[in-house]
Amino acid sequence: MERYLKRLCKDVWRYVEEGPHVPVLTLVQADGAQARLGGAQATMNRPTNDDLDKMEKYAIAFYEISCGVAPDNFDIIINCKSSKEIWDVLKNLYRGSEQAQDKKLTTTLNDFNNFKALPDESLEDSFKRVNLIITKLSNASIVRRNHETNLKFMNGLGRHWTTTKMIVQGDRKTHTLFIQTLW
Repeated sequence: MERYLKRLCKDVWRYVEEGPHVPVLTLVQADGAQARLGGAQATMNRPTNDDLDKMEKYAIAFYEISCGVAPDNFDIIINCKSSKEIWDVLKNLYRGSEQAQDKKLTTTLNDFNNFKALPDESLEDSFKRVNLIITKLSNASIVRRNHETNLKFMNGLGRHWTTTKMIVQGDRKTHTLFIQTLW
């Protein structure tokens, strides 16, 4: 959702993070002087074009983020008053608390560090599993070099892949290839 809204317009995403733009309206008397609230013959200035543009972008943010919520979760956000409030609720729902996020990260790091192909697992299933682990690390802003992920995958495959590992490592392909290409 964040990528989508940023691509739509950077300002739209800003209103998700910061909340709505509230224009400052002043009361002006007929003679042009500012009036106090409740003053006689006072009228309100109209919002500026900049204010209108910001309010429109906020409305887009609210609409887009609301429409992006799965029907099953709509009841959770129905009472939210701003796109920022919706985003905060959704972050907590999908990411969990900081403690839960730390636990997920620790589990993912352990899964990466201890990766081994299972005894009856096909090469394709092993690749899918290591690729999922790498994606989880990437989502947590932990990026591994191609060389490291390729070696982790190949070394986790087991002894019957030793010849293939030696050939690939001998060509130094592990340094340059993406794991998807190596697969």
